Amino acid sequence: MLSLNPWDILWTIVNLLILYAIFRKFLFQPVMNIIHEREDMINKQFEDAQKQQDDAAQMKSEYENQLKGAREKADQIILDAKTRAQEEYNNKMEATRVEADHMLEKAKSDIANEQEKATRDAQAKIAELALLAAKKIMKTGEAHDAGSSK
Repeated sequence: MLSLNPWDILWTIVNLLILYAIFRKFLFQPVMNIIHEREDMINKQFEDAQKQQDDAAQMKSEYENQLKGAREKADQIILDAKTRAQEEYNNKMEATRVEADHMLEKAKSDIANEQEKATRDAQAKIAELALLAAKKIMKTGEAHDAGSSK
């Protein structure tokens, strides 16, 4: 039946140890080296990805700051433009008011001159009419005096 021979067991153990040493030398060690290399490569990729993510976050922060600065600058430009527009509006309104006042004064002066001229013309006409009336009265008076003296 089954017999156990110590030499067979010894040779089997020796064969297994030799086989283990061969596998370890030619199979386990290269496989472990490849596994370590891949592990290092994956760790490096994770580190690179983390670095890129950090760089992206930093760039995003910088862009947000620049965008905030640009918005503030745009707001300031708009505020300055509104202020300049209000000043320009006020200046134009003042110039228009001054011009309107000047035109009103000129119109008043023209009206006064026209009234004075009309008054002079009317006085001249009245004087002329008075002279004509006086001449007619004198002619009528002479004709009346001449008819009554006959």
